[in-house]
Amino acid sequence: MKPILDGFTTRLYSKIKFIGVEAKPDELSMKSSKIEILIRPFETSDLNALKEGHRHVRLVEAQIPNCYVATTKENITIYRQWLFTHESQQQINDYFGPIFPIITENEAIIEGVFTHPDYRGLNIMSSAMSKIVQQEQYKNLNKVIAFVKEQNKPSLKGFYKMGFVPYIIRQEAWFLFRRKVTFVQMSDKHREKYLKSLS
Repeated sequence: MKPILDGFTTRLYSKIKFIGVEAKPDELSMKSSKIEILIRPFETSDLNALKEGHRHVRLVEAQIPNCYVATTKENITIYRQWLFTHESQQQINDYFGPIFPIITENEAIIEGVFTHPDYRGLNIMSSAMSKIVQQEQYKNLNKVIAFVKEQNKPSLKGFYKMGFVPYIIRQEAWFLFRRKVTFVQMSDKHREKYLKSLS
């Protein structure tokens, strides 16, 4: 009930700021996870395996390629993320609306990152994300981007430690169920100030 109420309140009136971060896949700093993990495509049985309630269920149902999970060697699902590429641009726009910049054939978007609560603090995100974007089928990518709520400092710090740097701000303004999205490029001064806040 609370997620539904929160969603209603957000769309009634709110202003939300997201930080866009970018990195080159081959320059990501992968910190090994503290347990052995394996990467594989998402399977139906993975739905709600991360103790996240109904979060991302609609995104799973939209079947936008490509969704991956990280599992333990016992095949326990402990992490999930999407990696959207240029080929899925129309599906991305249809599902999300104008919340992402248009990407080229050499770029990808990381979305829906979630780590099982019982496995946080084990460097799972860093290791899994690096393994996913550095797979052979993505060897031609020269940039990956992601957007994180400005208040979510732990995730922003996690991206920063991996080699992602902030480059753009996405501002979302909701009023009476209408959303306005604007993008503002970060100035060098603003970026330096922001990076200091993550140190």
